[in-house]
Amino acid sequence: MPDWMSLHDAYGSAESAGAMLDALDAGAGIAEVDWDELWSRLCHQSTVYTASVHALPYLLRAALRGSPETRLEPLVLAGAIVAHGDDVPVVLPGHAQVLQSLDDCTVQTLRQRRDAPGAETDVVYLLQAVLAFRGERLWSRHLAGVLQGELSGVCPACRSDLYIVIDDAQAFVTDQEWIGGRSVPTAPIDGGDRPPASEAEAWLLGMAQTHGGALAEKLPLLFGTSRCTHCGAALEIGEAVRLAS
Repeated sequence: MPDWMSLHDAYGSAESAGAMLDALDAGAGIAEVDWDELWSRLCHQSTVYTASVHALPYLLRAALRGSPETRLEPLVLAGAIVAHGDDVPVVLPGHAQVLQSLDDCTVQTLRQRRDAPGAETDVVYLLQAVLAFRGERLWSRHLAGVLQGELSGVCPACRSDLYIVIDDAQAFVTDQEWIGGRSVPTAPIDGGDRPPASEAEAWLLGMAQTHGGALAEKLPLLFGTSRCTHCGAALEIGEAVRLAS
């Protein structure tokens, strides 16, 4: 059992976060946990702390005990911790096995949840978690931008800030604020037909096709191309998002 008082969360000593995790481990139901509080302590504004990594086995055990409907909270929090934990050293025995078990549980939950009514949001967050467990940093951090219909980008050529819009009605890049009915220059996003550039990309695109619907249309655009409306240079959407990170 970790010495929570010697570890840190967003507010200092991790004693309170540890007490919540110990209660979860002792049998408290997932619905009984204040997940907003736990998120705030362990992954506050995408910042991860020494206590956060120690929480991963607890989150795994909670997910394994939960149902497909209740696993989302522990799995997605675990994914966010892994996605943003580059600067926190991992000294836990069996850490690789914990990540593999989290991956397995999340993939199983994806299969169980993908056909549930209104499950698109859950699916995106679970996809993001799997990418984190597999070491794919870019989309494990930014994939959820498709739910809001917009991601931030930076032009690789001129370094202008870009809006990357991917919603149900349109997909384009612009360097100007576009919300509110303003007429601004836009460049369409071409999803293209190129082969996947990595195993993670191939898996993600395959899952999007399996899920179907809007995801099958939106996610390929993340691996597409467009141009900067400020300087006219061609760009890859993924590179523009990476530069904005």
